[in-house]
Amino acid sequence: MRVVTGGGKTIFAQFCIGAFKELHPEGRVMIVVPTTALLDQWVVSLNEDYGVPSQFIACYSGDEKPERPSDINILVINTARNIAKHLSVGVPSMLIVDECHRAGSAQNALALSGTYVATLGLSATPEREYDEGFETFVKPVLGPVIYEYDYVDASKDGVISPFALHNVRVEMLSDEKESFDKLSRRIAAERAKIVKGKGSEEKLVRMLHQRAAVLSTVTMRIPVAVKLAERHSGRRTIIFHERVDAANKLLSILRSRKRSATIYHAGIAPSLRRDNLRLYRKGVFDILICCRALDEGINIPETAVAILASSTASIRQRVQRLGRVLRPAPDKDFADIYTIYASDTEETRLSTEAQDLEEICKITWSQVKK
Repeated sequence: MRVVTGGGKTIFAQFCIGAFKELHPEGRVMIVVPTTALLDQWVVSLNEDYGVPSQFIACYSGDEKPERPSDINILVINTARNIAKHLSVGVPSMLIVDECHRAGSAQNALALSGTYVATLGLSATPEREYDEGFETFVKPVLGPVIYEYDYVDASKDGVISPFALHNVRVEMLSDEKESFDKLSRRIAAERAKIVKGKGSEEKLVRMLHQRAAVLSTVTMRIPVAVKLAERHSGRRTIIFHERVDAANKLLSILRSRKRSATIYHAGIAPSLRRDNLRLYRKGVFDILICCRALDEGINIPETAVAILASSTASIRQRVQRLGRVLRPAPDKDFADIYTIYASDTEETRLSTEAQDLEEICKITWSQVKK
């Protein structure tokens, strides 16, 4: 299924689990996920949305190794590579692969091994951006895409909330601008060399990563994110940043200003991560700060504001982050999505996106001076 984030993939999968268990009451379900964050989200959703008691769920990851399988087994893909095929032996089994594009490599495809009477792949963007991994590794096991549903479809059908995109440009400090411009000149020079057959693709990629790191750490991103969160005080808000240190700093600043905020990232113990998700979901905290760990996985429809404190060049990551705030919920009439950016390159990407989405949402542009 190629269904936009927020379009109901998890709910659909849970209904499929119910149908499978009706046919095979003693059957076993394997849910393969790419990250511990998505494992946590499945546990919370199965507990609270589908009413599955925790004793019927087994979790397999670098943090958890149950002694025996259960009715529903959730496996992080790195762990699933070695054990998934063994869990399906001798019992009717169903395989669900969430964010199935992540299985599109020779190593990760090992997680699809086993004998299954039913399979289901879920993704907003199943085809991979830089290779043919979906066609080579995923499609032969899970089959072709059987259904497609994008943001325009979901908006017209009222499946996602009405929303506005607010693109907010911040200025770099002088030393940040100097580093960015220097790297940009070196990137341009290396590209020119490559055209002439003299440059190095590896060197170019390395410099592009260095420039992206400079952009992601632009100082003004943090105070502007704090200001935007405070502007929407009382509305459930999620703030994304690329870096754990920046996420921790955001949490510290917001708490010092008496804001109800919590945090989620891979460096936190599993039980605390899940508790933080539950408490945010229940409204104990108004603000959740996270890094890439929740790009794929968080399902909290009550979220009405998303602040992308550091943007991304990945189309897939952008789609995932937009989708975190577009799920409809009672008493949620509208969603606001803020993207903080600092360069012309980012602005060009945002402008292209605006052309695709302008028929279904309001788009604003603004700039914050130093």
